[in-house]
Amino acid sequence: MAIETAKDSLVLNQIIDQKTDTILIEEDCIVPDIKPDILNVISNSGIICIYKKEILDGKIRLDGCINTYIMYLADTQDENAVRGLNTNLDFTQMIEIEKATSSMSLDTNLVLKSLDCKVLNGRKIHIKAIIEVEAKVSSNETVEYVKEIQNLKDVQLLNQDFQINSLIGTGTTKVYAKDTFTIDQIDNLVEVMKTDLKIVNKDTKISYNKVLIKADLETKILYLTEDNRINVTEGKIPVMGFVDLPNISEEHTCDVKYEIKNLIVKPNNVEEHSIYIEAEIE
Repeated sequence: MAIETAKDSLVLNQIIDQKTDTILIEEDCIVPDIKPDILNVISNSGIICIYKKEILDGKIRLDGCINTYIMYLADTQDENAVRGLNTNLDFTQMIEIEKATSSMSLDTNLVLKSLDCKVLNGRKIHIKAIIEVEAKVSSNETVEYVKEIQNLKDVQLLNQDFQINSLIGTGTTKVYAKDTFTIDQIDNLVEVMKTDLKIVNKDTKISYNKVLIKADLETKILYLTEDNRINVTEGKIPVMGFVDLPNISEEHTCDVKYEIKNLIVKPNNVEEHSIYIEAEIE
């Protein structure tokens, strides 16, 4: 008896290889002439920006920077004078992943594990940063399966139902979160001391051939005034973008990852009492 089968195909996204590695960045930072000498570092923090990611045969390449914010005790007549340094630590890192090929897709997660500052002299500090990188390379594979067996008159068939995710498509878009944060009218701003960013209220909506992505960029900016006070301004900047993906509908599910590509934090003129912020998000 001939058994006839009906077949179909689906696309699976499989992790081919993954690796955890570290990026070490060391650099000397010179205190600008307009700022007082450093006595001691009080605190430091950083925000990672990824300019570019590239997957090659047998390795991946990451280009980016760390926007660092360093608060320090200044060597002035005022024993409690605090000032700030903001510098970018650029990096380019090649990470060996043996099974990687240029046709695969790359997913990375970068975490700033440590940021240390050592005072070399009153005009120079040494910065050492360690970034932990989790990298995964994936490949799409079309597999064929039997979805139905016909002409089973005298044959017993054992069925088992299970679910499997089939990849419909992937895509990216770049959006710019921009806003001007006002500060107290009595505050004459000298410099930005620290910036904290966090993407919150993430939401997605799938429609025909398109994904709407919505979130808020939660922003907190610490700044120094002319009368040596430290104050804060904070708020949320809407983030919204569309990713075009053919052959998708409301029945599908979508995974979204946000990545900061670039960041600008710029005080406006003193009389404007405001700070401009712009973040490029992929």
